[in-house]
Amino acid sequence: MGIVHNTRLMIKICELYYLANMSQKEISTRLGISRPQVSRILAQARDSGVVTVKISNPYSRESELEKQLIEVYGLKDALVVDAGGADSESRLDHFVREAVGYLDDYIPAGGRVGVMGGITVSRLVDAMKPSGKKVAEVVPLVGSVGAGNVEIHANNIAQRLARVHGGTAYSMNAPVVVSDPSAAEFLRGEPTIEKVLTLGMKCDVALVGVGSVEMNATNVRAGGLTAADIEYLKREGAAASVCTSYINAEGEPVGERLQERSIGQSLDTVKKAKLIGAAVGESKAPAIRAALKTGRIDVFLTNILTAQRILEGLPAENAPCAQQL
Repeated sequence: MGIVHNTRLMIKICELYYLANMSQKEISTRLGISRPQVSRILAQARDSGVVTVKISNPYSRESELEKQLIEVYGLKDALVVDAGGADSESRLDHFVREAVGYLDDYIPAGGRVGVMGGITVSRLVDAMKPSGKKVAEVVPLVGSVGAGNVEIHANNIAQRLARVHGGTAYSMNAPVVVSDPSAAEFLRGEPTIEKVLTLGMKCDVALVGVGSVEMNATNVRAGGLTAADIEYLKREGAAASVCTSYINAEGEPVGERLQERSIGQSLDTVKKAKLIGAAVGESKAPAIRAALKTGRIDVFLTNILTAQRILEGLPAENAPCAQQL
């Protein structure tokens, strides 16, 4: 019987390696066998079940939801956090605190970062801590949403992110939606606006939120969209917005008339960037599903309750396991 199949020797080597914390070289010297033989015996022990590896994962529930989101929507990565709290504001606070460190890993040193406006993106940027990492440029992806709530405008968010990570921040001095397509075309051709739009199409990473198509949506309350705009989008079947793109429940683009009046990036124009989407709120689940179905979001950040709602109604092989959740 070969040395690799000597069970007693295998167990002794495993005890020395895993319990006594000896190196393969030390085991080789003690037992008088070659280091490659020690390595082969350890591999055989794992393959045969003599050694089993158990990972104690306190985030098993979150990990399972992340895995499902990645598989179902073809994401490159996902983060699901346990954002407890009695109300939506508390849950957003918890989510931001947990997600911001993970998000920071995706901010490229020396790269160009694009940011969309909105509450979630704004809060994530506010939670970022200064670091040695310096970006080259921060670019707003869309124009301003209304005349108030300037802290959630993409221009303002870009300035704040640049203060944390260095680099140059740009401003897009235009509203996100104007009343007439010809006015939008004129503004898009203005040199200072055109420059920011061109930079936005060349971002390395873009941080975006997901908007719902409802009268209580942030861009409506801020004055970016009117009641007539929402009525038009609903007739078109729109379920979500990301930047200046409007999407139906199947992830298909709709609302062309409104996009013609918009100033900023669409999902098509930022397709070269790694798109990081962040959204929480069970009521937003239909909008988030639509956005994820576009296939344009690479990394998605959310909380447990939202992830569960997004995955509801999937076929049994994809649905969250009740025992795990």
